[in-house]
Amino acid sequence: MDLKQLRNLIDEVDDKIAQLYMQRLDLVKQVGEYKKQNDVVVEHSDRENQILDRLANKFGNRTATDYLYNSIMTYSKMEQNILQANESGFVFEKQTKDISCETNVGVAGTTGAYAEKAAKKLFANAQPKFYKHFCDVFDAVDKNEIKYGIVPIENSTAGSVNEVYDLLKEYDIKIVGAQRLSVNHCLLGVEGATISDIKKVYSHPQALYQCKKFLDANGIESVEDTNTAVACERVAKLADKTVGAIGAESNAQKNGLQKLKCGVQKAEHNFTRFIVISKQMTVSPQADRLSLMVSLKHKPGALFQLLSILSSFKVDLLKLESRPIPDKEFEFMFYIDVKCNVFSERTQTMLACIKAYCETVTILGAYHEVI
Repeated sequence: MDLKQLRNLIDEVDDKIAQLYMQRLDLVKQVGEYKKQNDVVVEHSDRENQILDRLANKFGNRTATDYLYNSIMTYSKMEQNILQANESGFVFEKQTKDISCETNVGVAGTTGAYAEKAAKKLFANAQPKFYKHFCDVFDAVDKNEIKYGIVPIENSTAGSVNEVYDLLKEYDIKIVGAQRLSVNHCLLGVEGATISDIKKVYSHPQALYQCKKFLDANGIESVEDTNTAVACERVAKLADKTVGAIGAESNAQKNGLQKLKCGVQKAEHNFTRFIVISKQMTVSPQADRLSLMVSLKHKPGALFQLLSILSSFKVDLLKLESRPIPDKEFEFMFYIDVKCNVFSERTQTMLACIKAYCETVTILGAYHEVI
């Protein structure tokens, strides 16, 4: 039998499988209607295990039957959740006001920080207020000292800024916008210093990680500071030829430092995502990105089933990040970013399914990212 004949036979088998699968789905919907009318919960783990055990015993290939039927049952539960969920409870109203005209904004750091540059791109007329730490920016937004805060959340080289993710969990704060900023790190030193003079550099941990290859190659010790701009100010005050800073080129002139070498990050294309945080949820008409925070039931396959829901709705998964849940050993919150039409009925249905499946669901924001 040649390859074409084998593929024809596979097509015939697929037709039979699909026909039986549709019949099964129709029965699943009838079960869903019964559960809805009689207020019965969708998930029934004992019944699921019975199905898996019966098929494994009958056909003798547990791995194959479990893999197939975990997917089938995930979709079946999703169909039943759709029947039971009238709405997700999450409403996204388009805001006509252009927030870029706002002037009451804040960032972590001081003049010359990358966050200030991101703020100027997002809020052209703003003169940002500066705070020492990321938590101070969140606190200022929470107390209405500032209307919007700008903080980094992710770098293309160093990864996530975990502190910011933890603050999103701690505060009832929403993401209302984002800016992707190209970051070009420079090694800066006092007047007269050379690269060979530098024995120690100060900078933010993310910047130090992004430049680790260069620093290691030159035998330079890394010292963490609150942010790049503050590190540059510190080095200027120390006035020591053996001490340098990693920061933006603009920090050189501001602090009377000289550029010893630019582009010292290990990746040529180095970007940082900055998010705009606010006390109120505002959704621009251009919003095409949804950020969620969810917790899952502590059981095998929980994350797989959540990802199956996202896959079924054909959204583009942009981010999946786990963070420990305090006071719960080895249990995690998941931060999820997806690209989708946030105003569509399909997105509402997807959120209804996620809400029905997960233990908790928090919408962190529906927004557009400027690239």
